[in-house]
Amino acid sequence: MAMEEWVENPHAESALSNILPCVDQRTTNKTLFQSKQVVTNIVSIVNRFIYDTADASPTQGSMNYYNQSGPAMPPLCYPFDSQFRKRQCTAQEVPSAKASLVWKRYECKISEYGICSSIGRVTPEIYSELVAVVNESYALEHYTPILLSLQNCNFVRETFKEITSRYCPPLNYYLKLINVGLGLISIGVLLCLVLWILYANRPQREEAFVWLNIAIKLRNKLSKNPNRNLSLSIAVSEV
Repeated sequence: MAMEEWVENPHAESALSNILPCVDQRTTNKTLFQSKQVVTNIVSIVNRFIYDTADASPTQGSMNYYNQSGPAMPPLCYPFDSQFRKRQCTAQEVPSAKASLVWKRYECKISEYGICSSIGRVTPEIYSELVAVVNESYALEHYTPILLSLQNCNFVRETFKEITSRYCPPLNYYLKLINVGLGLISIGVLLCLVLWILYANRPQREEAFVWLNIAIKLRNKLSKNPNRNLSLSIAVSEV
């Protein structure tokens, strides 16, 4: 009963509302929107570095020079469009789930001066930093909706719906059978108690009835002989 009430209206006062406090849908949507903004900003920063530094060909001595060379490094895929809706990655983009594997091919070996000594677009240090940032972006993109489903109790609501629809009807049926069985047992115990009381009182009534018959027979016999009235009185009093 408490589950059904909470599933119908999780924000109302119920037996489970204090145990499972849920935020409203507006707050959840706002949090999800902000997480998408953060993911988009992270992708923009990563791609700006790829375009302006990794795939660039700066002259020696410039700030973004570390002897990068070779094929151009593919940019990171934007998971959302301008309206923050899901979009498909193009063939030139790398999804965040595969970025670490794809970009590994563009990693160069470094010299003692910290610059590339082989063909490549990023140093091992830059590669590690890019992968760390992409992992954060991937976590926000994929795990925020799951966490928000816990925050607004959607996951719990779906679980309770499954329980109340699948398991509660059979449980109610078996509880009714148990109640019927307990009722029959109670009636049986009551009948046994009544029969035991009747049986326990039965010998006393028969014994009193026997002594009463003896007293009546003695009185009838002695009433025919007046000389034995005294003996009758004594016998009756003893009875």
